[in-house]
This record gives sequence, structure tokens and C-alpha cells, in this order.
Amino acid sequence: MYHHPGEYVTDFCIIQRGAEYHLFHIRGERWTWPVGYRELDLGHAVSTDLRAWTPREPVLPAGPAGAWDECGNWAPDMIEVDGVYYCYYTGSDVKNNQAIGLATSTDLYHWEKHPHNPVVEPGPWSDRRVGRDVAGRDAMVFADAAHARYLLYYTATMADGRACIAVSESTDLIDWRDLGPTYIEEDRRYNRLESAYLVQHDARYYLFYSAKGGPKSKGFAPTDFPHFDIVYLVSDAPTGPWQKPSNHELLTEWTCASEHPTFDGVTYMLYIVQEEIEGLWGASVLSDPKRIAWQVDGTVQVHEHVPDNVQPEVIFQSGDSDFTGWVAHGGNWQWHDGALDIDADGPAFYLNTLWGVDVCWQVELHLANDAAASLLVRANPSAMAGYRIGLDQARGVIGLYQMIPGQDERVLQERPVEICSGEWHTIKAVVQGAFFDIYLDDVLQIVRHHRVYADGCFGLHAQGHVQFRNLRAYRQIGPAGAAADWQRRCLPRHLYGKSGNK
Repeated sequence: MYHHPGEYVTDFCIIQRGAEYHLFHIRGERWTWPVGYRELDLGHAVSTDLRAWTPREPVLPAGPAGAWDECGNWAPDMIEVDGVYYCYYTGSDVKNNQAIGLATSTDLYHWEKHPHNPVVEPGPWSDRRVGRDVAGRDAMVFADAAHARYLLYYTATMADGRACIAVSESTDLIDWRDLGPTYIEEDRRYNRLESAYLVQHDARYYLFYSAKGGPKSKGFAPTDFPHFDIVYLVSDAPTGPWQKPSNHELLTEWTCASEHPTFDGVTYMLYIVQEEIEGLWGASVLSDPKRIAWQVDGTVQVHEHVPDNVQPEVIFQSGDSDFTGWVAHGGNWQWHDGALDIDADGPAFYLNTLWGVDVCWQVELHLANDAAASLLVRANPSAMAGYRIGLDQARGVIGLYQMIPGQDERVLQERPVEICSGEWHTIKAVVQGAFFDIYLDDVLQIVRHHRVYADGCFGLHAQGHVQFRNLRAYRQIGPAGAAADWQRRCLPRHLYGKSGNK
């Protein structure tokens, strides 16, 4: 996860130059969103693995008073042609009329704005016609080699208020012709389609974007948004018509502004994760890279991606059936034929009393009909506090929950998933600081920021008949290494409750 100290990261792009990746992004001061914000220039950082970023000097400051971009530059996207980097970015005036400008560079550090900016503005079909402040932002440029042209996708609004993604075309990356909307959202619960990104794979075109409903994100509560999703469409042509695939919503509620660059034959997914403070969104960070997995049915999945220079440091694994230091609360936990087995009438918990911070905690589990099972992270040894990552067979959901002593647990997020009775499923939680990545059968399902519990134990929860196998807890250690932060708790035995059987 990346942000420069004291700053937040929002809409961004990544481009490769030699052995380095260059990140350019909106930047602003952290924790200022509830009272307004100013995004004046673009942050710049470099990396060799898309995960660890070194900040550089920001680029492309806002224009002078009276200029089309006097109120800030946002949402960059870049393409390199014959050694020249073309950066398309959003600018706005004092009335929040938005348009897209161009700047060029040969080294990614020194930039020159085009003298005839802006180069792309929404056409007469847009809200420009009706006198509202004009939405024309979040450019993405695509080399459409099959038609000897470039396409530029951007966020816009129809004159009648419908959200859309518009497109322009060019043959020289300077003079652009308006092609109008390529996709119009008919569902009025969405009022913005932002951060479009087009990927061609085989004979299909995949249009990823952020779909939002509700007020502008900054300074509002997460519950104010009926939709805040990263979604995608599929077509046989780069300008549509577009179809919504069966898993149209890749991530919901907590992420936006995804980018899907392809480097050395691998298509990645990086995105912005919102951060909550006192019930409001107050800042955001760049995610670690994920990987797009192309499915034979034409859909995509989001999988974990760990660079080669990041290695696991094992905290616990169940290969030897050693559960020394674990304590049980309810149920009869038994080890049978390589699996941990329990049949619990009510909620039962099994806690490893190691205490620490960041963890990757995964297990294979087998649920009987109407059973539920969970991973516990940042928990206390009594299983009264912490986070529960649960899979519920009867309800068909995966969820993240906050356990609160003396109160009903709080639902932080749930998503419907397919759970096959009689089959083994793998559930995994990657917890870094206040950020949670939750996977089911290797597919990313939930991303969340939550900062109530900063450390704790890890363990299991079960209700009904459940089997667990291949338990593994580890930390991801980068090239610089890290000091171990997991220690055995030395609480009196009676505070743990009665231990289960092994």
C-alpha cells in the first residue's frame, strides 16, 4: 500500500520505462476531505516491483489564474510513442468546468504543456449544453492498432443527467475528434462512471471503470453511497456495444479508480482504497498489485499477485497437526485424517494465542448444509473482540465482521458468493495495517479499511459441521526484511477457557 507521508493518492496511472515503473497520481493533504481539498499537481513515484514506491518531485502544477486548469490537474494517463511520453490529464476552472489537456516529456521528469490545451472537451450531447458545470475528466488513451488510430476514453454526463463514458479518436495524439458516448448508464442509481480503462485480450475488449452513486466521495460517510464499485464491460469492438458479464461487479463499496496495465505479458490491477476516520472518508492509498486472470468463458477474476522479491515468513502451519498454544471456546475440536473437525450446535472458536500485527491467514474448509465457518484476525484470546471473515453456507455470503465485547457483532461488508456444499473452499485474509484483502478460492472478494483493532490473535470459528485443513499463517517479507512481531501471550491459563481436543 502506498502514499507519500502526509499525502493521499487518488486517480493515477503507471507507465514502464526500462526496469522501472513510474506512478503519477492526484495528490493532496491527508485527512482534509471533510472540509474540502486542493489537488494542485500530480505526484510521482518509481518502483521496480509495483509494490514498493520511492517518491520523486511532483509534476504538472495547476495553470495560472484564469486558465482552463487554474484549479488543479487530476487523473493522468500516459502513452509512449517513439520516445515521447504523452500525458492526458484533467483540468478545471473556478466553475468546475472540466476538460482534458496534454503534456509531453522525453524522460518522465520534465514536462511541457501543449500550447493549445485543452485538447478534448465533451461535445454538444453533454451537460455542456445545459449550463451545468461540465464533467469531462479521467482520460485513458488506447492505441487501436487495428484501425490505425488512438482512442481516448473519459468520464462525462449526458445533457439529461445520465452518467456515461465518452470517447474521442485521433491519428496523431494531438487533434481529437468527438465520437460521443460509448456507454450510457441507464440505471439512475449511478450518477458517475469514472476512471475508464480499456484492455484488449485475444479478440475481446474489456472496459473497466468505477461506478458510483451518491454524493462526491470526499468528506461523506461510506453509508451515503448505494454504489461505489469497480466494474467492467465486455465487447467485440473497442467502441462497443458493451455487455455486462456475469461478475460485472469485481469489487464493491470501498475501492475506486482501478488501472489495469499489461507489463511483460501480465495484466495487473491496482486501485485506490478509501480510508475511514470517525465515520467519514478522509484519505486514500494505492493498493498493492493484483493480477487479472482471464477465464475461458470470457470473464475475468482478480487474483493475488506477490512479486518474486516478497517471501513468506511462516507463523503457523498445520502440516504436523501441532496445535500447542491453541485454546477453544465451545465445541469439540478433533483432528481426523489430516483435517480439523468440529460439529458445533452454536458458535465455537479456536484461537492461536500468538499476538501480532500483519498476517496472511488461510485455510481450506468444508461446510455441511447450513454450516458457517470463519477466519479470526486481530482477535483476543477469549474470542470476544476482533475481526471475523466468514463464509455462510445457508445465506450464500462471504463477509467481514467486527466482534465487539458485550454487543452483537457489526457487519462491515458482505458479498453474495457461490458456496458448493460437499466441496472444499479456500478462504484467505491478507491484513496489512488497517487494510483487509479477502479471497475466496483465490478470487478477491472484499477490500476494506478498518482501524479499531490494531493487533491481536488469529484463529477459527465454526457453527454446524465444519472441517478445516491446510491451515497456514504467514507474513509477507520484502527485500529489506522485517522484525518478527508475533509473540506468545503469557496470560493465566484460566483466562483462555477450556482447551479443546487435538
